[in-house]
Amino acid sequence: MIGKKSLLLPNISLTSLRSDDENDDDDYWFQVLELCCQKNPSHFGIEFPSTSFQNFEYLDSGTYSHVIKAIGIEYNYTPIVFKIIKVVQKATLNKLNALSFNGFEQYSDVYQEIVITKVLSDLHNLTCDAHGYEYQTHCFPRIYCTKIVHGEIPNYFLIRKYDENEMKIKPVERFEDLHGVPREHLAILMKYCGDSLWQLFKHRYRITSAGATVGLTPCQLLGICYQVTLALAVAECVYQFEHRDLHVCNVLVKKTKKETITFVIRSVSYNVKSFGVKVCLIDATFSRICLGDKVYFTDLTNRLKATASTPNPDSQEEAYKLMYNKVVDKWRDWFPETNIYWCKYFYNEVYNSEAFRAADTNHTTRKGLQNLIDTISDYQTLRGFVETMFRTPLSASNPATTSTNTSAHHNSH
Repeated sequence: MIGKKSLLLPNISLTSLRSDDENDDDDYWFQVLELCCQKNPSHFGIEFPSTSFQNFEYLDSGTYSHVIKAIGIEYNYTPIVFKIIKVVQKATLNKLNALSFNGFEQYSDVYQEIVITKVLSDLHNLTCDAHGYEYQTHCFPRIYCTKIVHGEIPNYFLIRKYDENEMKIKPVERFEDLHGVPREHLAILMKYCGDSLWQLFKHRYRITSAGATVGLTPCQLLGICYQVTLALAVAECVYQFEHRDLHVCNVLVKKTKKETITFVIRSVSYNVKSFGVKVCLIDATFSRICLGDKVYFTDLTNRLKATASTPNPDSQEEAYKLMYNKVVDKWRDWFPETNIYWCKYFYNEVYNSEAFRAADTNHTTRKGLQNLIDTISDYQTLRGFVETMFRTPLSASNPATTSTNTSAHHNSH
């Protein structure tokens, strides 16, 4: 029996104690430690000893973070992922900026990411809203732990980065070796969620039970679109969640043996044929979520102002532009239309991908995806879209969707 979760994280204060003095960021330092169930920062060797993991594998690096895959011995040998973010307090960051160093997050930046990712992780459990309706999805990362750790990253993590110019991997430049200033990292340990859809498009991999071969199938791609839509709808309904940055790199895909992926929205179960693949939505950096009377969000006004005025935007820039023009400077408020914008962008990316166009698509599959593209803009919320598109049996006209059934725990009101 799956346990039910309340809407708030258990035993953790989610209140940000902002102050008006110059030590404002220190408040976030304490709040982040509290979210990580720590009184003080720890060390990599204590929290993540090499003896607890096997087969470390570098996956990716960004401006602020590294992503490493491993096998978690203490997690029943489950494939796990470390997201390691370089983080400093505001006063230290100001000094580093004066020295032309970058690539560091502030504690105020990572605070909201921890809150939102943990809340979305809890949706793996059956979650009830204030009216007794139930919700569930397995399409967000399952977070095992978050820790603040001192010092440089140990050698056994095999941190590397990809140099596109020289087409080889080289060691990441270690900041401590250059300057000697101590820093801290936020380490997020989560269950492995798969490869980004962008990578699958680029390399034309097809995920099968036997491994990876060339070309995602049309049915897999249509099923991925359904999973993305329903996962967002779950979070939107229960938390007024907006992703606000759902490009193809933030949709991960991995193989699954489950024939169907189940979602619960307002105590109704929706079952989507998997065709061997399962979706996971990542990166809550720009996201917005509401927990009771607390709203967590990132003000994107300055970041998107230039993009909104781009004369010939590409498809991703167009999604940002639509979002910016809708929200303007009210990023704290709820605008569920932004999920509509990003879903339509995502559908079009899938429809125009070589993996979809070059494949020998059958009429039903292509028609199913075109139907999503043509109709989603008629709705203001994903709840309305889902209840119209998925509540009736679609299996006769759509090979990626099965009929739905009402949850046994449905509470009408």
